[in-house]
Amino acid sequence: MPVLAWGALLAALAAMLALWTDDLVAVVLLPGAVLVVVVVAVAMARARDPVERVVPEASASGLLAAGGLTLLALGAVAGLWAALIGAALLVLAIVAAVRERWG
Repeated sequence: MPVLAWGALLAALAAMLALWTDDLVAVVLLPGAVLVVVVVAVAMARARDPVERVVPEASASGLLAAGGLTLLALGAVAGLWAALIGAALLVLAIVAAVRERWG
């Protein structure tokens, strides 16, 4: 349900963007993102068995890796400082994952 709500919000933003801009790339890309989010929401709704609910194990290393990769990508625009912080977070995530796996 949250993914479908996100798709609805993106669809509203896409409609507003289409009204206020004449940039063809922006007007085409945002509805494309809406389509992808709606497809993911439908796939998630069909894949889940409502009777059996499994809580996945959470790990800090996954969050650190996502933040590190994001900052590494942001380093191309923001500068070297963001890339260095992202690399440090990525190394920390790898160390945390190894510690979780092998104690």
